[in-house]
Amino acid sequence: MKTAALIAAAGMSTRMAQFKQLMKIGSRTMAERVIVNFQQAGITEIVMVTGYRSDQLEKELRSFGITFLRNPRYETTQMFDSAKIGLEYLKERCDSVCFCPVDIPFFMEQTVEILLDQQGDIIQPVFQGKAGHPILLRASLIPAILAYQGDGGLKGALNSIENLKRIRVPVEDEAVLMDADTREDFKRLVDVHNSRLIHPKIQVTLVNHKGFFDEMTLELLRKIAASGSVREACGQLGISYSKGWNIIQNAEDGMGCRIVERQPGGRGGGTANVTERGKKLLKLFETYEEQLNKISGELFQEIFLSGDLF
Repeated sequence: MKTAALIAAAGMSTRMAQFKQLMKIGSRTMAERVIVNFQQAGITEIVMVTGYRSDQLEKELRSFGITFLRNPRYETTQMFDSAKIGLEYLKERCDSVCFCPVDIPFFMEQTVEILLDQQGDIIQPVFQGKAGHPILLRASLIPAILAYQGDGGLKGALNSIENLKRIRVPVEDEAVLMDADTREDFKRLVDVHNSRLIHPKIQVTLVNHKGFFDEMTLELLRKIAASGSVREACGQLGISYSKGWNIIQNAEDGMGCRIVERQPGGRGGGTANVTERGKKLLKLFETYEEQLNKISGELFQEIFLSGDLF
């Protein structure tokens, strides 16, 4: 399945009183950060809708190899109108669209990867009960969105479509809620950037005489569950088919049970599904790693950031 990213960047930044698309946080502008976040998550088809100071913005970003579309009526239209321009362009070019305003620059690539692993019509990240961006939309919704003439922007358009499978995915990523409409918002983003420069990351390996389940195993099982194919999952991870099966076999030896069901096929490698026991292992491992990183972050804040070392 091909996913594209759509970035709305046509606005005039009136509340910021500065062209926020090119305001720098650290070494990158806000627009650059949104692009890079999507690229690091593996999305290569990226469309940005520009408007105000479009020539300058497009010149600054031309090295990123993205597609630019323009909203010529940016002064009198809303962000939803820019979204429609991008969706019209993408409707026959992808299976799903990850939509984000340009002023939400710090969502993590892992958040995008989590969204891409879900199966639904509308998939949205949620932090502490509040929904944020980016939003993943199935391309099958685009005609209805384009036809919508009511109020409420994109949210109103989506609410008008019946029988949708909506998925709200809890994420440990506060930045999905953090935009930059005002200078106070921008200062908060700078603080987030500075706090992320040095941070702990715990990587867990389950061991039974030897290591048998780690981050690579986790990602492989996630992608098998989403695609139903070991070969496709290996291709997405950039590993060989034989290495993928070695990882699965090692995990099954360590657990003492089967975690991937195989149905042999021809050259395509047949089909594969994660077993119920494998799904339970996957969930427990994710929960354990998430909790460890949360505790680690709290200890890091208490021990390292409470003093004057950084």
